[in-house]
Amino acid sequence: MTAYEGFCLKCKTYGPISSPELFTMGNGRKRVGGTCSQEGCTGKISKIIG
Repeated sequence: MTAYEGFCLKCKTYGPISSPELFTMGNGRKRVGGTCSQEGCTGKISKIIG
């Protein structure tokens, strides 16, 4: 899987998504979800990719 980046709403930084997982939402669109890669942050990041 390619490296995806997103914005963490908890620590307010933009960076790569750790342990990304691909999901299909109810409307058929795809999204990548995972956790923030910043040290000490446990925020979740989700990004719609298609």
